[in-house]
Amino acid sequence: MDIRFVPASLDISFEEVNTTNKGIFKEEYRQLQEYSDDNINEWIKKLKAQGQLEDTDKVLLTLLVELHKKIDNLESIIKQEDPGLVQLQFNSKIYGINFDYIQTNEVNFLPDVLYYARISLPVFPKRQMPLYLYGLKNNIAKIHLISQKNQEDWNSLIMAKEREYIRQIKGVKDDT
Repeated sequence: MDIRFVPASLDISFEEVNTTNKGIFKEEYRQLQEYSDDNINEWIKKLKAQGQLEDTDKVLLTLLVELHKKIDNLESIIKQEDPGLVQLQFNSKIYGINFDYIQTNEVNFLPDVLYYARISLPVFPKRQMPLYLYGLKNNIAKIHLISQKNQEDWNSLIMAKEREYIRQIKGVKDDT
């Protein structure tokens, strides 16, 4: 099997799915895939539906919402509230991505084993993307389950990394 990977440097946390943790992972996956459905986003959706945000700068509004979320996050840290993410057994670096596969920097995966994973997405706003993977061989896994919104963001990230890689290659060729 010949898989073409685009170079990337992403953090991934993962753990093998078994009967003990299956329900916990399913619940976290559901919560994280609905990342935008918090109180402030619900309020903004209502205002949009009522037509009250037509003259609002969308970029500025997004920045303010993200600032509000950061303040909420700091408040939860100060109050020592649990962030709610499951502690996963393994952490690694992804160094190659494509639309259906990831490649890590070390031996991480067993063939035909299902893993629950979170990838730190370097998009705005930064967030943890939950997904399920099947191990193919040592350091390669196939994406098994990912939400529609996360799939769109993942595809956008891959295309951006691919453009970056092409520019890098062209820059190297121009120097010779």
